[in-house]
Amino acid sequence: MEEIRGIGSYIWGKSVHNIRIERLWVDVTKGFGSKWKTFFEVLEAHDGLNVDNDAHIWLLHHLFLDKINADATAWTATWNSHTMSRRGQSHQSPEQMYVHGIVTNGVRGVHLDHEDAVNGNLAEYGIDWEELDRPAIHRHHDAFNPGNEVENENPFTVNHPDHLSHVEVPDAHCPFNAEQLHLFNTQLQTIPTILSLDMHSNRLTWINALALATEIVQV
Repeated sequence: MEEIRGIGSYIWGKSVHNIRIERLWVDVTKGFGSKWKTFFEVLEAHDGLNVDNDAHIWLLHHLFLDKINADATAWTATWNSHTMSRRGQSHQSPEQMYVHGIVTNGVRGVHLDHEDAVNGNLAEYGIDWEELDRPAIHRHHDAFNPGNEVENENPFTVNHPDHLSHVEVPDAHCPFNAEQLHLFNTQLQTIPTILSLDMHSNRLTWINALALATEIVQV
């Protein structure tokens, strides 16, 4: 943010400024995120998934990434259409607010006019007062955000976080050569559950696909 709009354009504030996005993450987790998290944990505990094995990560991507993206797309479409209550304003869906913003302000990119950037009360930006005290949101934040690992060098500075969460996502490389990959994809279509969407069927897909992949590499 600061690289694009300059120093001071991002609010380095306490978690109260993140209530809206934290509530969104609660909804994402509840909507489909926790389903896949639990699914992968089951595979790791019972069905041979080794999260430190690059080939296993590739296989997960190959089997389930499109299904995860489809879940995310479906959830996004539903969320964008749901009506949101707004204090002192008409209740609209995110999609309606987006269209209204384009009609009112025109199509806009990343860069804002200076007068737009300073309008409003920046100290309250991002705070959803109605959701601020919801225990479920705070529990979600505490569960998925580790505590500060480094003490702030300046104890009087309150507008900069001590710790920024970061998830490294390395590329997973295909363990097959071209001939093996073609054979794997061909045989994959014979697995009865390959097109199923329920998680029990997905588990069977993983078990059979892992056995198939192991067999192809050993030939």
